[in-house]
Formats: sequence, C-alpha cells, structure tokens
Amino acid sequence: GTRHNTTFKYTVIKYLVKMKIETSIILLLATSANAFTASFAPRTESSVSSSSLNLFGGKKEKGEGGPGMMDQLAMLKKAQEIASKKMEIDKELATIDHVGVGADGKVSITIKYIAPAPMQQPGYEPSSVDIDEAWMSEASVEDLNAALSTAMKDGLTKATTTTAEKMQVLTAELGEVMGSMGGGAPPS
Repeated sequence: GTRHNTTFKYTVIKYLVKMKIETSIILLLATSANAFTASFAPRTESSVSSSSLNLFGGKKEKGEGGPGMMDQLAMLKKAQEIASKKMEIDKELATIDHVGVGADGKVSITIKYIAPAPMQQPGYEPSSVDIDEAWMSEASVEDLNAALSTAMKDGLTKATTTTAEKMQVLTAELGEVMGSMGGGAPPS
C-alpha cells in the first residue's frame, strides 16, 4: 500500500514537473524578449534618389562620395568575414551550458543556445532539469512551480546576456561596414 502510493505520488509529481516545465517554457518564450528582438515599422513615405555608379572609383565630382566598385568588393569581403565569424560564435555558444537555479539551488535548469537560420532570431531550449529529490518530496506544487519558473528565467537571462556579449563584436564590425557605405555612422 505505502510503496504503491509513494510510487504513484512520485509518478504524478514527475508528470506535474514535466507539465510545469512545458508550461513555463511556453510562457517564458511567449512573454520574454531576447537580446536581439527588433521592431519594424512600416514606411509611410518614400524617397527617390538617383546615383551613378563609378566603376573602379571613377571620376567623382566635389561632394559626391559613393563607393566605387573596388570599395564595394572590399565591403563584400568584410561582410563575408563577419558572416564567418558569426558562424564561429554560433558554434561556440552552442557548447555553453547556461544553468539557471531556483529554490536556493535545489532546482536547476540547463539552457542551450540554438543557432538561428539566416535572418532569424536565436533560440534557447532547456536541455536538462535537476531537482533535489528530498526537497521535491516536501515541496508543494506552488513551490515547485515557483522554483522551476525562477530557474528557467535565470537560465534564459544568463543565455541571452552571454549571447549579446559575444555578438557585440559583430555588431561593431557591421556598424563600421554600414558607416563606410554611408548607411549609418560607425560606432563611437
């Protein structure tokens, strides 16, 4: 009787933990913004500009400053270098375990970085959950839910912070390329 009841209780708790984790993941991913979230507003006005392409630098009038073909090739090469560095950073980030903790270390969730498809946002997913069995047997469902939620948020915060720090190098280099194209000011 008691052994069966304990096994049943443990199975129910495992099921609840799984459900709570899935619910927490869905809620956190739906409500949290990561370091790379961008908002796009539709353009309400359009402007037309004309320019001429001066191949290989060509003849430039006073005040005219568009890049020549050689400059464009150099920018293309730089963009390819940045893309290569991004792939290296993605591989490095995918190897890092970001461990979030809750309930004073009694609950931990390991979050992994998922490299994005081109032009997409990176993803994060829990790869493991560790719960102290003694604590879990005494914890209420509310305590367990709170600890899992805290651990998940902690892990996601660590993961997005690390990702943002690693990507700053690319952001700076991209700013330099855009600044040299006239598409924006280089970072100060």
